[in-house]
Amino acid sequence: MKRFLIVISTFLAGFLLYFGWTGYVEEEFKVTEYRGHILYKIRSEQIIDLGTATTIKPNYKIVLSTGDALTVPYPIYQKLNKGEYTILLEQNNRIIIP
Repeated sequence: MKRFLIVISTFLAGFLLYFGWTGYVEEEFKVTEYRGHILYKIRSEQIIDLGTATTIKPNYKIVLSTGDALTVPYPIYQKLNKGEYTILLEQNNRIIIP
């Protein structure tokens, strides 16, 4: 009986580990694609209060013709122009231009 429980628990652990790993790998390689014309380029500033000091962090957003509003890094914000068609890829909360 003891040997049977050891074999069953080993297979059960392997089964759970396999399905946990496949979910992790699936999320790691998931890529979201955004296509459309750029309607607006929005630059805003976020004020972060640290108690006795405040800092200002700039935010750069691009609104596409599909209705998607994406927060992008400054180099991408600077490279894209209003009205042009673009394709943006998002993977692991990072946005790139292919």
